[in-house]
Amino acid sequence: MPAPDTPGKTMMISGKNSVMRRFPLPILLCLLLSVADGSVTLRAAARAAPPVDPAAPDVAAAAAERPASGAAKARTGVRRQEGRRPFTLDIPKSVGDGEAFALRFGAEGAQALDLDLDGKKLHIGAPSPASGFFEALLPVPLDTGKKRLRLALTIQWKGGGKEVLTRIVAVKKRDYPVQKLTVDSKFVSPPPEAAEKIRRDRAEMRAAVTSTSPVQYWRLPLARPVPGEVTSLYGSRRVFNGVPKNPHKGVDFDAAAGEPVAAVEAGEVVLVSEHYYGGNTVVVDHGLGVASAYLHLSGFNVRKGHRIARGDIIGFAGDTGRVTGPHLHLSFYVLGESVNAEPCLEAERR
Repeated sequence: MPAPDTPGKTMMISGKNSVMRRFPLPILLCLLLSVADGSVTLRAAARAAPPVDPAAPDVAAAAAERPASGAAKARTGVRRQEGRRPFTLDIPKSVGDGEAFALRFGAEGAQALDLDLDGKKLHIGAPSPASGFFEALLPVPLDTGKKRLRLALTIQWKGGGKEVLTRIVAVKKRDYPVQKLTVDSKFVSPPPEAAEKIRRDRAEMRAAVTSTSPVQYWRLPLARPVPGEVTSLYGSRRVFNGVPKNPHKGVDFDAAAGEPVAAVEAGEVVLVSEHYYGGNTVVVDHGLGVASAYLHLSGFNVRKGHRIARGDIIGFAGDTGRVTGPHLHLSFYVLGESVNAEPCLEAERR
């Protein structure tokens, strides 16, 4: 004998020829719409649904909030169909200023992807062979002053045609500590004869961190360059000899003079040079707008143009340039913007 309906809790579904059927509410309805001869027929398939525990977690919401390795861990996953093209887009809901965030996009038939984050542009010619998705790192400048950034994705479809998606990424203002240091006075007020070298150094560095390969060499998380702990944070408000200077655009690691320094990821060496402030400096291009820089080295182990693998020794820690003692300064650049490398690195081994 069929179970009686629950009083006051039934749903009426009208089928062909006005035949009425009654379904109890605790069922799962799978609705299929089909159009035939100008009329719409509603087809329903039902099965008993399990009881719902109001204290149970929302699995879909939990999946969307699941932390990801590397930059910008609070993420939102979107899988939907706009128009006739289904796609998957993984981006964070919000990002702190001075941080990079990872983007992952997938769609059947997508041939290339162009990204534009508030004027910072990147072309990705093919999905990553490792994941099958289009992957990118994108920067939020330190002290941007903006509360929201507009991201535009232009999808180029195989066989022709384009589609543009837009998203908004919220910016969270970070609080950075003040750090007071004492150094040689020539690094606080450089002599006039050093002005031209400083100008050349900056131009050389700028060219190195903005030149990029179309090949993606990087994968998150990145390797740690030395085993030592972090001794100075990215974004610290630096005060040298009582004089406020630019924020610290790098992460300092404890490292003894002469200690080997490893590349955080594979890539091509695009700069090997001696700079006034940075001392002996190496820059590695990791592709798709991502670059790492290693400062204050005591010596080099690579030359410009070298192709290196993740973990290769690029030089040795030292105390050249504006320093208070031997250490490694690691800078990280995305589309030419300095960002905090620390969230992108492997966890510290203890």
